[in-house]
Amino acid sequence: MSDARVLHFFGGKGGVGKTTLAAAYAVRLSEDAPKHKVLVVSLDPVQSLSDLLKKKLPTKPTKLQAGKGEGGLWGVELNPAALLKPFLAEYLPALAKAAVKGTHLSDEEMGKLYQQAVPGLEELVALFHVVDLLDAGEFDRIIVDTAPTSHTLRLFDMPAQLRKFLGFVRAGQDRAPASGGKGKKSEAALASTGGFLDQVGQKAEKLLALLKDPARTAFHLVTLAEPVPEAQTRSYFTQLRERGLPVTEVIVNQVEDHEGCSSCQGRRGLQAPHVRKYQALDKTVPVNLLGRREVAPRGLDGLKEFAAVWSAGKETKALEFSAAEGPPALVRAPSMPPIAAPPLPPTRLIFFVGQGGVGKSSCAAAAAVTLTEKEGPVLLISTDPAHSLSDVLQSRLTDTETQVKGTKGLYARELDMAGWFNALRKRLKEKAEKAFEGAPKAGNDVPADLLYLRNLLECAPPGIDELAAMSVLTDALVQERFKRIVVDSSPVVMSVRVVELADTAKTWLGALHTVLNKHRAKGLADLADDIAGMIKHVKRFEDALASPSESRFVVVTRGEELAASRTERLVEYLKERKLQVERVLVNRVGPKSTCEKCENRRKLELNAAKAIEKKIGLPVTMAPALGRHPAGLRELKAFRTAWYALSAPPAKIKAA
Repeated sequence: MSDARVLHFFGGKGGVGKTTLAAAYAVRLSEDAPKHKVLVVSLDPVQSLSDLLKKKLPTKPTKLQAGKGEGGLWGVELNPAALLKPFLAEYLPALAKAAVKGTHLSDEEMGKLYQQAVPGLEELVALFHVVDLLDAGEFDRIIVDTAPTSHTLRLFDMPAQLRKFLGFVRAGQDRAPASGGKGKKSEAALASTGGFLDQVGQKAEKLLALLKDPARTAFHLVTLAEPVPEAQTRSYFTQLRERGLPVTEVIVNQVEDHEGCSSCQGRRGLQAPHVRKYQALDKTVPVNLLGRREVAPRGLDGLKEFAAVWSAGKETKALEFSAAEGPPALVRAPSMPPIAAPPLPPTRLIFFVGQGGVGKSSCAAAAAVTLTEKEGPVLLISTDPAHSLSDVLQSRLTDTETQVKGTKGLYARELDMAGWFNALRKRLKEKAEKAFEGAPKAGNDVPADLLYLRNLLECAPPGIDELAAMSVLTDALVQERFKRIVVDSSPVVMSVRVVELADTAKTWLGALHTVLNKHRAKGLADLADDIAGMIKHVKRFEDALASPSESRFVVVTRGEELAASRTERLVEYLKERKLQVERVLVNRVGPKSTCEKCENRRKLELNAAKAIEKKIGLPVTMAPALGRHPAGLRELKAFRTAWYALSAPPAKIKAA
């Protein structure tokens, strides 16, 4: 397990065990080299590292285990917002000073627009901080527990995006008049602004170089042998390679062993084809298997024991699949327990939210199938960049509303955020060009404001591409074609992205509209009106979220100790924002069994579900574990009708 590389990332879909493996890897490295200072750092805002270690970690590195001399193991959960504050104290004034007058916009207006590209930089600044710790020699090795897939890919793209944005700012300066006149800046004034921005640009370049250096950086791709994690892992692997990031191994976690009843062996058989596909990804990248543990490792002692077994390298061989092993026939859902499934909330928008890997897509699809049969037209839409609805519905979906074959009113859509964003980019660019008719369009004489507006979305806050989800959901609400809109959301990191984005988008679009609207007579009216329309969309979406009659949230989770803590924080977050949380849905709970292994697992899941219900004070619904993940209309309907309430409701209810 020991490695000479200094920076190790553990990444993958949410819920695959990244935090546990990152922490165990750090424990083992510190024991292999007791004189080295090893730091495990969490960039995942859900605070799983503290939960795992059973110790609240501060925002500065704290010693977890002593080594020899100054060596040992440290841990930290960074607070990106706190790190961002001193960065912005220099960054914002530097951007304002770097602004120069354009054809229509003053240098002051340009400065205000430059400063809007700040939200979302917190995590990049946190990654800068990690690199600073390495460069300063404070730690010999740093192991990073990353956020789920799409969030981490966006983070890895940020250095290049920041470099591009700063390039626009510097290009605007290069086009500025050399001296004299009101609203113009002298060469000396322009030169004085470049220092800090140049430093930031150099940091971005340095970070990119480090991320792509296989001699110093390693990326450990963690996954499960299940359909959705497999699809996302193969996509993640490809995208990491495209970005030049060195993937050193694929770790398949929670593999069933050869022991247990026919159900246990059925679960193992389901895993076989997925493991074979991982092994076919790249023959030069090893695929290591780790067994599922009845009780997951917790605390330093548990992690030490787990790390010792992992580093011995014997599990992969013991868990290997024979050529004959494969999926069994589907095991149907158990008969519905006496306590009926609670009816789904009577609202237009139903968001299924939760960490990655909990089964949001299956639950959202099952709900949509049931609602369509009972109520009429329903739109099921995936806003998760790593879509899985096509697999769940066994229907080929696109970014166009498609009627699901075999239904009378179920329409589904997998939102193409990149395509939507590119179309918006093209439209805004054309309107910007039109507003500057007669101005130079190429060379060093292009006005600074045209350069900015032409590349408007490159200068937007990171993550603004998710405006696509907000816009599409708002359109569906306004059109009133569908009685229900069921949303399979992207995995929750610290917050529900599409909810957080409303604040960011409103601030950015509002500042942009204020500036453009002042210059309507100069040709910017069309662009200003377009931005005003986007602001109306954001406000309509905010109104829908705030209304219990229009939107509610179903939080999907698993019956596991770590998942319970994350669920509690997610529910608190939604309640703080005065959003209506309908219920918590604990997914994949096993049925009663005479197999000791299966029954112990079921009891642990039920205990976790009861703890969730008691702590958050919300109804908990249970969804059964099937012989395989439900797919197709018949299986989804059977899955939905097998949901049941954990505790008896005060009055008899009719299942929906």
